[in-house]
Amino acid sequence: MLQKMQQYDLLDLRSFITVVEVGAFNRAADMLDTSTASVSRRVSNLEKALGVKLLNRTTRKLDLSDTGMQFYTDTLAIFRALDEAEEKAQSGREIVKGKIRVAAPLSFGMRCIAPFLPKFMHQYPELNVQLLLEDRQTDLVAEGIDVAIRIGNLKDSSLVATSISSIPRVFCASSEYIGHHGEPHEPAELVDHNCLHYSLISTREEWGFLKDEQEQSIEVSGTLSTNNGEVLKEAAIQGIGITLLPSFIVSEAIEDGRLVKVLADYEPEPFGLYAIRPSRQYTPVKVKLLIDALKSTFSVI
Repeated sequence: MLQKMQQYDLLDLRSFITVVEVGAFNRAADMLDTSTASVSRRVSNLEKALGVKLLNRTTRKLDLSDTGMQFYTDTLAIFRALDEAEEKAQSGREIVKGKIRVAAPLSFGMRCIAPFLPKFMHQYPELNVQLLLEDRQTDLVAEGIDVAIRIGNLKDSSLVATSISSIPRVFCASSEYIGHHGEPHEPAELVDHNCLHYSLISTREEWGFLKDEQEQSIEVSGTLSTNNGEVLKEAAIQGIGITLLPSFIVSEAIEDGRLVKVLADYEPEPFGLYAIRPSRQYTPVKVKLLIDALKSTFSVI
């Protein structure tokens, strides 16, 4: 057994596990900061040493063999234990270093994470931060994300969520639009207006609001629906319609008069702002530090 173990090393095992988790050799290479050829060679070396086929390779995808699935399950527990042991050993060190991958929605990333991140990096200069800004739900495990910032309702129970803050939302439109189409004074009047919908949170064109401390909703319709709040904000400024957006997107436009609030007596339920991470018993120190910094910075938005 000892002779067989000498035929492959931890890097071969790490390469195999990473390929399985991300589903591709090139993505695994990016995560491991090496070449695709190196990852492929290490997995092949592991298969040769074990004398079994772990992965079924085709031009389109990778599939685990039955043996590969069992081997992956058995070795994954070992690597999680090693990761936790390493983090615990380093937790008392003053220097925090290594790679941390962070995902966030585009607008929040540009407006909020962009000014926050340099301060965090100055505090921990040996951290290598990889920031992914996209208006979609990232797959944390497949894409190797350590922390993802999400706004709205959480649906995936396999993830661990930390509440950061709440984000107010605002009904707003341009003075030009209101001058041409009138100002709604009750949510029911929205059916007569062009409502610009933020589809990142929900594809259903339905807006919620609070009345007598009770949440209610109304179906709306309009000529523009998109998963990016900046697009909706600009359309509203140009007089296309009424929109309902997080305050961090529209606050400047409201302050300088490009947009005005409407339905001020019907405040929408705030969105939750969360930091989420893959479920694991031990949270790496660098992840804890980032989440603590997020909570400190964005406790009030």
